[in-house]
Amino acid sequence: MTLRQQFSLLTSLLVVVLLVGNLLVTVFNGRDYFQQQLNARAYDAATSLALSMSQVDSTDEVQLARLMDVLFDRGFFAEISFLRTDGTAIHRRARQALDVNSAPDWFKDWVPLDLVAAEADVTRQWRRLGSVQVISHSDFAYRDMWAMVRAEFIWFAWVLLVSLILLQLLLRWLFSPLVRVEKQALAICERDWQIQKEIPRARELRRVVLAMNKMVLKLQSIFSEQSAMTEKLREESYLDVSTGLLNRRGFDQRFEHILKRDDEHSGVLILLQLHDFAEFNQREGRQAGDDVLTLLGQVLSQWRMEYPNTICGRRSGADIALYIPCADGAQADDLMQQSFSQLSMTTLSQRNELVFHMGAVFLQGQQDDPVMAFSRADAALRQAQRQPTSRSVMYHDEVLQQQEWTAGEWRQLLHQVLESGSLSLQFLPVIGNHDQHLLQFEVFSRIEWQGQMLSAARFWPMVEQHQLAARYDACVIERVLESMIGEDIASRGIRFCINLSPASVIDEQFHHQLQILFQKYPKQAAHVALEVPEFCLQAAEHALARLALLLQPLGVVVGIDQVGTGTMAFAYLQRLPLDYVRIDGSFNRGVHLAQDHRFFIQSMVQIAHNLDLLVLAEGLEDEQDVAAIRNTGVDGLGGYYFSRPINSLSDALNWVNLVD
Repeated sequence: MTLRQQFSLLTSLLVVVLLVGNLLVTVFNGRDYFQQQLNARAYDAATSLALSMSQVDSTDEVQLARLMDVLFDRGFFAEISFLRTDGTAIHRRARQALDVNSAPDWFKDWVPLDLVAAEADVTRQWRRLGSVQVISHSDFAYRDMWAMVRAEFIWFAWVLLVSLILLQLLLRWLFSPLVRVEKQALAICERDWQIQKEIPRARELRRVVLAMNKMVLKLQSIFSEQSAMTEKLREESYLDVSTGLLNRRGFDQRFEHILKRDDEHSGVLILLQLHDFAEFNQREGRQAGDDVLTLLGQVLSQWRMEYPNTICGRRSGADIALYIPCADGAQADDLMQQSFSQLSMTTLSQRNELVFHMGAVFLQGQQDDPVMAFSRADAALRQAQRQPTSRSVMYHDEVLQQQEWTAGEWRQLLHQVLESGSLSLQFLPVIGNHDQHLLQFEVFSRIEWQGQMLSAARFWPMVEQHQLAARYDACVIERVLESMIGEDIASRGIRFCINLSPASVIDEQFHHQLQILFQKYPKQAAHVALEVPEFCLQAAEHALARLALLLQPLGVVVGIDQVGTGTMAFAYLQRLPLDYVRIDGSFNRGVHLAQDHRFFIQSMVQIAHNLDLLVLAEGLEDEQDVAAIRNTGVDGLGGYYFSRPINSLSDALNWVNLVD
């Protein structure tokens, strides 16, 4: 029961007690007054009747009866008796003085009237003839008392009703600051720093509101300081100041993670070098050279907006590296030509008198060697540098070229998969750091074509190129929901995390489609989590917020994947209705040897835990890395160290039983 309800109940009880007490006092005082008046009237009537009878012959019974009837017929008396000295008597009695019941029986029993018989002697000269007894009738008294009680009760009821209404209005006004304080506290839990501008006049409430505002500002300041410190660490460790791209360390870290993780990769590595950039600096000035690098970084950043999974980095003074996921060599050629043409027409056009060369290599497979990849791309770059003008060259691998499919084959494959729903799902467990119990399953999708099992790294670039991301994501989600039917999911508290494409998130029609889909599977929807990579938030944050609020009533939660790979400030953590964040695997690989990585993860844990968010670490494959990550305080860990992706949900749940 709230304080307002308690105060309202206590005040209402007090008002009721006062009104009931006043009513009781009024009733019993009225009873005593009526009782006194009735007894006095009976005494006066007895005296008057005795005096009249003393003038009549005691043997004249008719005359005596007429005198008694005159008094009795008025209806105010219940009984009149004349007792002669010889023992004979004349009686007049009445049971009811009114045509209707004067008052309810329970009222008469509750308020009894103690009426006494008034006596007066009838004498003539000095001889006593007899005595007269008169008892007043109570009907008129009960009638008046009942009318008085009803009037008092109605009046008190109206007073009570009006008092309660006024009391509620008063309490609402008095407690409105506390209600705002409650909403302010709940908003803090929801990562919304609200400041109350309406300060109450009451001193106690004023102090409470001011204290809450001060606490909110302090918490906001702590969060901002932690976020700024973590962002500064990320910028200093992994970003290049001039271009805003990744520095050599940041690029190599993420590129190595993609190539060395025990999973399939598919993409093109491009090396770009400005010819005689040192001479350009001497001729035009260092500021002009910095301006060129800044513009080059802006163009490549816009390229990342079009291809969100692209990794861009400055490796040295005039050397730039790009890794763009793609499906095959043909698409790799197209991407290299697009990037070459875009740079030629913008920052590195001939008007700037800058010559640049590009060398690229298409990479596909598992456990590739980063050194060998750079060596092949560098060989293509050296071939391009043989020309005095800007040029791009692709390093060709005849084995890969023989395995390439045409665009028509890719289109046929993707449409066939979407129409038939012939997707294969794999489930990667995420283990709790503290209790070693299963927290989540990361869901991976695979498709089979011509005897090959293709991972998302192979076919997803083609999904985006053919603008099928929303359809594919919806198909994966529906398959996951269907696979949960008949399985004991509710008692385990497990969530299935499905990664969404940025193109799907910004598609409003996709939002509506998801709402209908989850409403079709309400029990299963409560065990689904949707996540998007951090680097796409700059374009998709508002759409993701709308999607999260739309699906929140259905039990679907939202998380952020690949935390640390984006460029947005961590303030998005408090703006979005999130449930968890997942640290990118590139920060977890080799973390036992990298103190700055551990510090970054610990900072993210502190920031997220202050906002009641879970922190998960992915891509763990080494025992030493697992031990180091456990010490950072993350809530969950996932990677091939614990288990490889499991091909069916039933097998995954059996794996959980074996672990438990």
